[in-house]
Amino acid sequence: MYNKYHMMTKPNLSKLLKPFENKWVALSPDYKHVVSSGKTLKNTAEKVKDSERNKVIFHKVVPFGYAPIIYEV
Repeated sequence: MYNKYHMMTKPNLSKLLKPFENKWVALSPDYKHVVSSGKTLKNTAEKVKDSERNKVIFHKVVPFGYAPIIYEV
């Protein structure tokens, strides 16, 4: 996760998150494990132990290949 300059590099989560498309996940702080998942953020958070809730990273997994289009008005 860290390069030779001690900067954090972006982790490749595609293999880890592929089974969780269109769901919320709680990731471990090192981005290597899915701690819990669910259809909603609330459902996912309820599955995480209270002692771990401040340590995990909550993330919405959008469909792979999805690219949002931003329009200016």
